[in-house]
Amino acid sequence: MAPNARQIAKSSVFVTASYMLAKLSQFVSQIILARLLSPENFGIWGMVLVFTTLSELFRDVAVAKVLVQRGLADKTLVNAVYSLGVNLSVLMFGVQAIAGFLLSRIFEQPIVWPLTAVTGLVFLMGAGTGSHHAVLQRQMKFGEVAIAEGLSGLARLGGAVIAAACGAGVWSFAIAELARTLVEAIFKRRFSQYSFQYTLRPNPEAVKDVRGYISSLISINLAVYVNTNGDNFIVGKLLGTTALGYYNMAYQLAMLPLYALSRINHVNFSVLSQKDPTEQQQYIRKILSLYTILAAPIYGLGYVVAPWLIPLCYGANWTPVVPLFQVVLLFAYSRGFMSILGTALNALNKPQINAVINWVLVPLCLPAFWFGAQWNGVMGVAISVAGLMGVVAALWFWMATARAAHWRLLPLLQPAVLPTVTIGAAIALALHIPGSGTLRWGFQILVVLGVYLSGVAIASRGQIPQQMAQTVQQVLKRAPS
Repeated sequence: MAPNARQIAKSSVFVTASYMLAKLSQFVSQIILARLLSPENFGIWGMVLVFTTLSELFRDVAVAKVLVQRGLADKTLVNAVYSLGVNLSVLMFGVQAIAGFLLSRIFEQPIVWPLTAVTGLVFLMGAGTGSHHAVLQRQMKFGEVAIAEGLSGLARLGGAVIAAACGAGVWSFAIAELARTLVEAIFKRRFSQYSFQYTLRPNPEAVKDVRGYISSLISINLAVYVNTNGDNFIVGKLLGTTALGYYNMAYQLAMLPLYALSRINHVNFSVLSQKDPTEQQQYIRKILSLYTILAAPIYGLGYVVAPWLIPLCYGANWTPVVPLFQVVLLFAYSRGFMSILGTALNALNKPQINAVINWVLVPLCLPAFWFGAQWNGVMGVAISVAGLMGVVAALWFWMATARAAHWRLLPLLQPAVLPTVTIGAAIALALHIPGSGTLRWGFQILVVLGVYLSGVAIASRGQIPQQMAQTVQQVLKRAPS
């Protein structure tokens, strides 16, 4: 039975609240670490992230996604997927330990090797957690997921701050990730209460049945990794640790709203997997509309407040992050659309199309990042990311998704147009406000909000405010007290 509106609303509230708690703790941790550590420390950790970001995509949660799409009725399939995920986790621990040595030689930073290897312990600590998460997701138990991920976020905060205060330096990042993984594994296992049976050699027939789906998901992860981490590699290799520290900080800050808004994709995947084709198309258009309406003002405000808020929170030595952050915002905003459309393709049992879309971008991104670095340093890389991996990639996703799903392109694009154009105009007007200091920034915030809210209300003839009011009313009515 497909989830009803009450389940969807409750689940959306849960995942959003848990994510906000986790990211708030990460944000606080980042501010504290920025005061205790140097941009060079952040740059070294950015080098470690070149591989650990990839390996994170290969944690067993990637394999276990098939259980959300196929369900839990076939016990043989469930155990095969669980066993496959555990085996993959053990393998990835070894791969990460070896890769750390190669990274340290490439970047000529010896500490990168032990940092990468120790961080790889998250695979052993979290082996099997992905399958427990898939059970909770399929059963729409997002309240339990919210608790587990909220507590794991707090564990990461505590681990990072305590380690940094004790003088652990760049090792604070690794300690934080280990603490997060341990807490997440403990609570997701406890909440799912699902009894898996592990076998060293998973049932070959069951694996064969889902091999194409899983391999497509892994292929997607590989392509996404190359496309979204090639910039870190280029900056670290050509421009050094300090430049990478600034760029990595700008990237993480710009992606915060996207991570929060796109977290609901966990709910979307579960819902779409259980709807018929007509309902799927209607649901995707609604989600695209809601994302655009909410994300546009958030990113618009982020753009205008960055020049004073970032130095205020992180200190004056992080001021070079501001222009990088403002440029990368365009990529983050565009990435939200790609995330929704990619989730739709996976739920429609077309992950291979999702993989092809991402792989087409691979031969374009690395040369673009390299030319950007040669042209204008780290800012050139940021511009390349925003233009190619942001705007161009999003349009490519829209066209490919419409064709693969046999949907009309214009109705799929329509929800994003008005809010995007309106927030662009609001930012342009805000930037032309004369003066300086706190008063000017206050007026800029008012202009961005005022122009955006009035613009979308007038241009949509009141439909967008009515849609948002209905959504809020539905959430408040159906969310748990």
